[in-house]
Formats: sequence, structure tokens, C-alpha cells
Amino acid sequence: MIFRVLDIETIPDPSVWTPGEDQYKLVPGLGGNLSPKPHVPIKGSLLGEAIQVVEGYPHACVSKVEQFPPPQAHRVVAVAWVDVVMDIDPEFPRYRLVDGYSISQWATDSDPWISDLADEIEQGILGAFGREMKKQSGINLVTWNGRGFDLPVLSMRSLKHGIPFGWYYENRGMRYRYSDEGHIDLMDFLGDYGAARNMKLTDMAHLIGLPGKTDMTGASVNDVVKSTRGIPTAEARAKMDSVGRYCLQDAIQTSLILLRSRYHLGKIDKDEYHRCLDTFAMSDFIKAAIDIEWAKVRVGG
Repeated sequence: MIFRVLDIETIPDPSVWTPGEDQYKLVPGLGGNLSPKPHVPIKGSLLGEAIQVVEGYPHACVSKVEQFPPPQAHRVVAVAWVDVVMDIDPEFPRYRLVDGYSISQWATDSDPWISDLADEIEQGILGAFGREMKKQSGINLVTWNGRGFDLPVLSMRSLKHGIPFGWYYENRGMRYRYSDEGHIDLMDFLGDYGAARNMKLTDMAHLIGLPGKTDMTGASVNDVVKSTRGIPTAEARAKMDSVGRYCLQDAIQTSLILLRSRYHLGKIDKDEYHRCLDTFAMSDFIKAAIDIEWAKVRVGG
């Protein structure tokens, strides 16, 4: 059995989304020489005497809440996955790394958010992933919040571009929340299917000794895309590779959380967990993608 640990990176596609009414929240006031923009100060007369002004700035301001687009309005610019095989052969670790892949590209000479070229590039990314999913049967997807984000995005963007997505709908386990056959959403599973608050991938990574986010976050991908407008091709390609590497880092760390969860559930013992871990630690592609202190990921006792 192959566990395909998946992650994606996206930018907004405003052409297929009608935002709702603007929403606002209270934020701490700005002091000193800082400008209050983009916050709008709230006058004391609106909130009562509890509001005090320090150096001309209030203790509370109103900030516009940035709306998060729904699944169909996320343009996919990177997809990465790591394949982990489960094998009952006693000569091999129960779980071992097979390989990893990363695809990252977007338009730089035309609008990367809305353009025919942007659509063409996204079609290529989605098509490549779909072909990989159809190559082998018995693949179990593993994600972090994949039911809430990655899979709905991939499905809706494939619907937009007319790319068949049958592999996702043919297997009931891919979309059935309370099963680990077809798709394991580790965030949902470890949080007892919504009983606990959602956990961030980077926080869970830190919990078991992994580095978490390194030089980028999902929220900064759009800024990286913006920075490639009109720059030389080689420089743009380097920035695309950095996003692809970041996407792969998330997939790698999710796969290591999967591995730790197998030990946590008692499916493998400590020695076998370390044997499985060694298949990652000795991999050249892992070393090239992310710096991990493996001693921190091992378990003692």
C-alpha cells in the first residue's frame, strides 16, 4: 500500500468569487511614531471612557478582515507529494520512504491571477497530478486539513478546467470523513474529528521535533508570485523553485507526522519507528529539501 502525502500552494482567483460584505475586527491601537493606517481609530465617545488616548493614538482600532476565498477561488501554483509505502515483509521497515515530487509554476509575463496563460499553466499542474493518481491503484492520500482545503480546491479547479477527477469520487473512502482508507486527514484525525480545536501543521511539527515553517508560509506565496512580474526568467524560476521546495517541505513534515502517528497508535514499536525514520534521514532528496535534526524526531525511553 502507498500513502501519498499531499500538499498544495495557491493564490487567489478573483474571477470566480464574489466576496461578501466587508467585515471588521478590533485590534490593538498603534502608538509612538507608527501610522495608524490601515487601522481606523475608534473615538472614545463610541466605546466609552475605557478608551484612553496615548500620544494621539487610541488603545483600540478597527481593522478590515481579509476574506479567505472559497475552494473554487484558489488558483493552484504548486503541488507536492511524498510517497510512503507500507510493507509487511519483515526484511523491510513497515513504512518506508519511496520518493517525493514537486511541481511549481505560474505566469510571469501576463497576469498570474487572471489570464489565459495562467489557466493553461494550472491545467498542466492539475493534469500532471491527476495522471499520477491514476497510474496506480490502492493509493491512500494523506493530508493536513486536506478535507477542508486541498482536496476541495483540486476538485473545483479541475471542474473549472474540464479535467477528469474521477479517481477522487470513485473511492468512497477518499471523501468519507471517519475512515483511514482512501484518505487520512491527519489534522482531523488527531483532533478527534472536530472535537478539539484545529491545529496548525507547523505547531504539530514543532511538537515532534521538526522545524515547521522555514523561510516561507502559505500566506506569503502570493507575495512571492507578485515579486516575479517582469523579472528575468532565471530569477523567476528560482522563486518558483523556492515555492515548490516550501510545498515539498510541508509534505515531508506531514509524512513524518504520519509516521509518528503510526507509532503513537501502536501499529509499530519504537525500534521499527526508528527504522522507518532512517529511510527519510538517509534520502538525498529529503536532505536537499529540508534541514532536519533527526535526533529530535527520535523517541527515547
